[in-house]
Amino acid sequence: VAKDLGLELPALRDHGGARVFDTGRTQYFFLDMQNGHLSTKERVDREEICAAVAKCSLNFEILVKNPM
Repeated sequence: VAKDLGLELPALRDHGGARVFDTGRTQYFFLDMQNGHLSTKERVDREEICAAVAKCSLNFEILVKNPM
């Protein structure tokens, strides 16, 4: 994520970091501030989340604090 945003990881950590906001009840994702990777917090079960829907998506936002 840091690379995709064009931010160096130390700069991202030093300026307050970033947070991942999931739109659902369960937070499936987190941003690892040691390596800048977006990872899953827990197993994502498509059957449980989308049941009978053919197209399944999880929405989230990343808020970067003080990037400048």
